[in-house]
Amino acid sequence: LFQVLLLVGLLSAHKFLGYPEYCLHDPDYEELLKIIQDGLGRAGTPAHVVVVGAGISGLTAAKLLHEAGHKVRGVEGTQQGGGRWRRLRRFNQGFGVVPQGGLFSSRLVLEVIRQFGLKLSPFQVRDPNAWYLINGTRIRAGEVEKNPDVLNYPVKPSEKGKSPTQLYREALDKALQKFQSVDCKKFLAEHDSFSTKEYLIKVGNLSRGAVQMIGDLMNEDSGFYLSFLASLWDFGVFSSERFFEITGGFDQLPKAFLKALPDVVRFNCTVEKIMTQDNQVQVFYRAPDTLAPSRISADYVLVTSTAKATRHIHFHPPLSPPKTQALRSIHYAGATKIILVCSQKFWEQDGIRGGPSITDHPSRFIYYPNHNFSSGVGVILASYTWNEDSLFFLSLSDQACLDVVYQDLAEIHQLNKDFLQEICDRYVIHKWELDQHSMGAFAAFTPFQFVDYSQELFQPEGRVHFAGEHVAQPHGWLETAVKSAVRAASNILHQA
Repeated sequence: LFQVLLLVGLLSAHKFLGYPEYCLHDPDYEELLKIIQDGLGRAGTPAHVVVVGAGISGLTAAKLLHEAGHKVRGVEGTQQGGGRWRRLRRFNQGFGVVPQGGLFSSRLVLEVIRQFGLKLSPFQVRDPNAWYLINGTRIRAGEVEKNPDVLNYPVKPSEKGKSPTQLYREALDKALQKFQSVDCKKFLAEHDSFSTKEYLIKVGNLSRGAVQMIGDLMNEDSGFYLSFLASLWDFGVFSSERFFEITGGFDQLPKAFLKALPDVVRFNCTVEKIMTQDNQVQVFYRAPDTLAPSRISADYVLVTSTAKATRHIHFHPPLSPPKTQALRSIHYAGATKIILVCSQKFWEQDGIRGGPSITDHPSRFIYYPNHNFSSGVGVILASYTWNEDSLFFLSLSDQACLDVVYQDLAEIHQLNKDFLQEICDRYVIHKWELDQHSMGAFAAFTPFQFVDYSQELFQPEGRVHFAGEHVAQPHGWLETAVKSAVRAASNILHQA
């Protein structure tokens, strides 16, 4: 899940003096970091723990519990670890990024990467030579940064000459001023009640043109209906001073986890039922080409599948009504990625060495690699869309998706469409809404869902615990998956 979206390339490392860091930050963060650094400590009485899912959250928890002396068994529905953060090795490509610095740095992930001895490379989030094709105007990104008015948005006189980032910050300032006079709980509840678009118009007092600019250029428009509280968290992430990617590809991280957990994870196995009886939990799973499910007995179970995927599991006794409602109700963002493998790196003729081009055409955001690949090919994320923009591609065939992308690239780069089809003849299209294992890209709360469901999603049900990016904030980030895993593993240790 390469969440290089929403505000990418547009928010700087500037900090608001009044930014409610302690309100939006996790009070236990330093404790979680210490656990990553030093481990959970040895278990007094080793327990048998089954971890459902071998994404980064499941692998993190499994490693911590394994090192604490517990007997751990992982069950994964796919044939590889890493979950939604997996990588397409056959094209030698990956766009998994880690923010460092800013209001929300990924210190937990960076510590895990350091422990495994993996290397990081800088990730370029903007390139002035990239293109904007917006409102019929084709212009370099650097020119838009100098003069946002060239895109001809119908903004108020007081909004002229301001970038979408500036306009967004002015709207945020009103939230920050309000924060000075209320406590955290009230602040979070109040801002969870707004959709992003509602807040920008009603409280931020921005013109429709300014809101459209923010939506188009900051990739907010397809998610304007989401909780404004999520935008505050996203601002914290994208205020990061630097972004990095794992050298050699993101799949180095799950491979390192699996090397530290030899023979722990069973792949291609689907969990069908979790039954709790007295002090034991029975996990029933089905391996490929088997007539009957297999069974594992455990003292505790940690479920790290997505909320939607978790609903496929039959729990006996049933989960509590609040947990069931939370799993059923939370919203998931859709996302579509269209990756092209090209024999010629045509974007380099425009001087582009990374960052995104942005258009209001269906492709929306095009991401360029800022490094070379050992295979010598050029790999481009030719379209990355989410939510409503992603739905455009959902019902289209692969060929129809490619036709749209080739046409958009031809207009953006002023190249012949047939030429692009010839040199970029290999592709991967992934529609997360159609992914049978995740059933969506990442959790994305709509108004009131943070207040109503965030606590219940993490709450254990007896001996069954839960983790994943959907049970912590901000959603959709590797750091969040790790954070929730450390909490769950610690809870299991103390319950054992």
